[in-house]
This record gives sequence, C-alpha cells and structure tokens, in this order.
Amino acid sequence: MPAAADALARVFALTLHVLERTGAAARLAALPVPVAPEARPLAAVLFAATAILLLYASLASGGDVRVRSFRAATLLSACALPLAALRLLPGPGGPALGGAAVVLVVLASVAHRALSSGRSEGTASRFVSRVRLLFEGLGLSLSAVALALVLSGRALPARLAFWSLFLLRLSIADLIDPSRLAAGTGLTRSAARDVKSAMGRSPRAPRPARRLRRAASGAAKGALLALWLALPLAAALARGEVAAGAWPPEALHLRWYPPAALALTALLLLGQALRALRDHRLLDAARGAAVGLGTAAWLFLLFRDPAFEAQRHALPALVLAETVAGFLFGAAARGR
Repeated sequence: MPAAADALARVFALTLHVLERTGAAARLAALPVPVAPEARPLAAVLFAATAILLLYASLASGGDVRVRSFRAATLLSACALPLAALRLLPGPGGPALGGAAVVLVVLASVAHRALSSGRSEGTASRFVSRVRLLFEGLGLSLSAVALALVLSGRALPARLAFWSLFLLRLSIADLIDPSRLAAGTGLTRSAARDVKSAMGRSPRAPRPARRLRRAASGAAKGALLALWLALPLAAALARGEVAAGAWPPEALHLRWYPPAALALTALLLLGQALRALRDHRLLDAARGAAVGLGTAAWLFLLFRDPAFEAQRHALPALVLAETVAGFLFGAAARGR
C-alpha cells in the first residue's frame, strides 16, 4: 500500500505541476473562496474529478449489463471521493487522494469510450446537447452584435470579439476534437491495423520481415497520434516551462501551434460548410461558415489590431479549453 500511495502522490504531483506551469494554480489562488490557497489545487482536482465521474454516470444510459455496471461503479466513485476527502483532509493523504481522483477519471474515460456501442441516448446526453445549443446561441448573438458594430463603423471591443468566438468554438468543439480529427484522417485506424498485423492477428499473417515493418509503422503512427493529442497541452505549458528553465527557449515556438490550429480548423469548417451546402444541409452549412469565418476574422484582428494584442497570450488556454470541451461534448454524443 505505501508503494501505491507513493505512486498516486506522484500522479498528483504531475497534475499540480501542470496547473502551476499553465498558470491555473495562480488563478485558483486568486479566487475569493473559503479554502486555504495551498489547498485549492487539490480541492479543484477533487471537484473536477467528482463532476466528471457524475457526468459519466449520468451518460451511462441503457439496459446493457456492462453499461449498468459502469454506471454503478462511477456513481460509487463520485460519492466516495468527497467522503474520502472529509476523512483524509487535512493530512498527509491528500496527494495520494488527488492522484487517485486523476486515475479514476482516466479509467472511467477509457471505459466510457469502450462502452459507446452499448449506450443509448438518455436525459443527460440531451441536457448536454441543449447546453451546447445554448453556447451556440449566445455565441451567434454576440457575433451579430460585433458584426453590427463593425458595419456601423464603431469600435469593436476586444472582449466582445473574444467571447463571441469562444462560445461559438465551444459549441462545435466536439467536431474539431483532435481525437475525432485523427480518426477522420484514418490515422487511428491505420495504426490499429498495423499493430494487429504485427501481432499476427490479421486474416493472413505476414512474414517476419513484413511483420517487423508493420510494427515499426504502427509505433511511428501511434507516436504521431500521441504527439498530435499532446500538442494543445504542450503549447499551454511552454511559456511556464521555459520561464522556469525546465525547457529550452526553442520550446517557445510552440506558441505558434494555437493560431495554426485555429486557422486549420477554420479552413476545415469552411470546407465542411461547402460540402453541407452542396448536400442542401443549409443549417449545417451556416453553422460551419459562421464559426470558420469568425475564427479567421478574429485571427486577423489578433495580429493586425493593437487592441487585440493582449489576447494572443490567451490562445493556448483557448485551444486547451476547446480540446477539453470537445472531449466532454464528444463523450455525450458517442451513444448509439
């Protein structure tokens, strides 16, 4: 048990390191809440883990035995975390409890994805869909106000432009989730096929030399996929890691990933809008065009208008929040 507790404490230490390097720990310390500043990162991790586990439990709808078992396990875990916090905190068991919360969320995420074919749409998934629609409605309303200001020749407030785009991109975050885009390119499927072939599980087992090549190809594609998924977090960490001397100054080049990712997804959304227009799906075409053109206009203002210069530092946080939102909205959408 001490070895397990030490491993869990190291998991929490890594989580705390990420919070500090991204600046989230400093923002938590500045919040006006009745929790000691040094205890706020652990409290935030426990709160977020409990909320995510409750979300997974509520999304596990259907009569499948595996889904029902998963729902019971996640609900029990979500209830156990606050009770364990009351029992162990304050005390030396806090880091281990924080690490356990992170591990539970990871395991629940993997199981939730694996059980997607057995789940059915329930009340929770419909509620999450309505929340997404609320974000979209607010984003479109703010975008309309911003467009009216521009057309009337008035100054466009930077915050109005930021929040209109942020809400719009959150509303379609599940469509541009890196894991979904990777699956759409065929990279995930190709890597899995190479691994199965290297393990001899394909209908016709390849020769040893070809099996070795397939193993190397699968490993390279898996590494590329992992790098793709890790880029939003790496971009958010880069500034803090370089300032602390942990990463070389060249790592600051990662700051160009967020604008590049936003620009590429804007082009992707415009392309999808054109395909939707050809298929007479006018609503989908209008949504994709609005978010794509809004993203392109905001990026133009970021690098041309001095009033928007301060928002460049928020790009990594925006892309990271968008990735997390895409994961959560995608979790609600991956039912039958």
